[in-house]
Amino acid sequence: MNIKNKEKGFTLIELLIVIGIIAILAAAVIITITPGERLKEARNATRASHMSAIGTALHMGVVDGLITSLTSTCVVATYTTWTDFSDACAQGLGLSLAPVDPQTGALYQTALTSAAGNRVRVKTPLVTPSDGDMIKSF
Repeated sequence: MNIKNKEKGFTLIELLIVIGIIAILAAAVIITITPGERLKEARNATRASHMSAIGTALHMGVVDGLITSLTSTCVVATYTTWTDFSDACAQGLGLSLAPVDPQTGALYQTALTSAAGNRVRVKTPLVTPSDGDMIKSF
């Protein structure tokens, strides 16, 4: 009885199939986890948080009676003009510093919503009014 001693190991075909499967899975993971999109989402979340903080500060300024003295610096009397939400305005409302855009470092802007002026709009820097998702009313 002659029994051949077969060497243990993988064949070339088996190795190529495993490498191919790993490459396909890696490509799928890279496509679904795009760092650029995640960074963009993080910046937009930061922008929304900053706009909410500005809106809350302006609201509290109205409640505390501070906003009437800050109207010329924080919110211009005309609803068609955007004004920078500066450090002076932020400090007048109790914030330490005015928040800045996470990407550009520019100041956020405020404006009245209408001629009646009973609400305030806050927008991110360098955003046109057609980009409604980056403009909030308070």
